[in-house]
Amino acid sequence: MKIKLIVAMIAIFWIGMICAIGMESIVKFSTPTLTKAVGFDVGRTVFSAFNKVQAVMLALLVAGAIFGALTTLDKAIIAVIAVILLLQVFWLFPELSQRVDMILSGIKPPPTYKHGLYGLLEMGKLLLLAGLGIKLIFDRVVN
Repeated sequence: MKIKLIVAMIAIFWIGMICAIGMESIVKFSTPTLTKAVGFDVGRTVFSAFNKVQAVMLALLVAGAIFGALTTLDKAIIAVIAVILLLQVFWLFPELSQRVDMILSGIKPPPTYKHGLYGLLEMGKLLLLAGLGIKLIFDRVVN
């Protein structure tokens, strides 16, 4: 039973990190002295580090799924979170990083849907983490 609570706490902590990174992104681009190119480069560095932290968080959730008495639904939610993170880290982030390289080289990259998709996946991940955390806390209270 303690593992469920730990997994819930990890999910909620991860939500806080997602919100903090989102807030940082908004504030960064409202800074008048920060050029967009530098903002994108800083963002790339921040998201690269955050992706590593998220991999650790995911590993902790997976460990909780393996060693805890999590339901099939809980495990399915963690699996979907894993798929989202894998898509972000191994497909979208490298492509968006290449766009930053182009911008820093003075090339204006063509429009793309990938930044918006990254954001949508981030929102999906946040909602799944919230659902998982709330469900596990509720399960703990009820049982």
